[in-house]
Amino acid sequence: MIKQTIQTALVYTTIAIGAVPILIPFLWMLATSVKSNIDAAEHPASIIPTIESTQWTHEGKTEEVVRLIDLLDGKSKIKTKQGTVHTVQLSELRTKTHLTLQATNYTRLAMHKSNDSDNDWPRFLANTLLIAAMTVCGQIITCSLAGWGFSRLRFAFRNQLFVLMLATMMVPSQISMVPTFMIYRWLGWIDTFLPLIVPAWLGGAFFTFLYRQFFLSIPKEMDEAAEMDGCSHIQTYWHVLLPMAKPVSVTVGVYSFLGAWNEFMSPLIYINSDHKRTLTLALAKLQGAYAADIPMLMAASTVMLIPVLTLYVISQRYLIQGMTVSGVKG
Repeated sequence: MIKQTIQTALVYTTIAIGAVPILIPFLWMLATSVKSNIDAAEHPASIIPTIESTQWTHEGKTEEVVRLIDLLDGKSKIKTKQGTVHTVQLSELRTKTHLTLQATNYTRLAMHKSNDSDNDWPRFLANTLLIAAMTVCGQIITCSLAGWGFSRLRFAFRNQLFVLMLATMMVPSQISMVPTFMIYRWLGWIDTFLPLIVPAWLGGAFFTFLYRQFFLSIPKEMDEAAEMDGCSHIQTYWHVLLPMAKPVSVTVGVYSFLGAWNEFMSPLIYINSDHKRTLTLALAKLQGAYAADIPMLMAASTVMLIPVLTLYVISQRYLIQGMTVSGVKG
């Protein structure tokens, strides 16, 4: 019992030590998001934004002053708020440290001026959520259908077509970038959300593989029982098999959402209008050629990270189960 407790403590200690270098960038991002541009540019950088103030105590009163210079005789020159300069003993001065946290960067994200299309963050968020939601729905529906077909239906060259589909995963997306763009331009889809949504409704090799492996692990007696109850093939898929594939569906949904949420190249190629930008394009817009609004950039990155972390925490159990139960059966 004691040996097991020591082993568990060592494991958690190792995990905690390993998590420190991973969490430091996130801590720096969160701290910078509540700084001003001046605080963000200070050197050496500090995690917690603070400012020091000098207080002068005399004649039973304490007031905040500006410390000009320290003299060699144990005195210091100060300047009061009224503008008068005094030479006082160092013992009469006291330094206080104040936190300078500010939420103005986050309020700038929430508020939008009608004549400022570069900072319409609520619209950018809505655009990204729309694309991500449609991508998730498309991947789950089409990949589950394809996986069900490869696992349950009998047709010519089924295994060969499945291998051919998996082989497409080895083709870099950069190879098809130019012809794909020409097709979308011919269809008139440039500067619309269709090039970002429609490909998700055409299926994906990896997610189809996950569904196929899961459906192969379900006994075919389930299909036969459903057919005896009067279900067609498609009804068996929709009412029996797909509900049982919830862990895989959650896995596909999470990874599809992350892919669409973090996608940068496709929106950069196909989106031209400012009001149709996604969050990734808006973040890139904050980085100019000669300067960047670092605190605003970190605030936007923090807000963009919140849905991802929330989704992962909620679906963590299903993610692990979905990747496990898919197995390698087949």
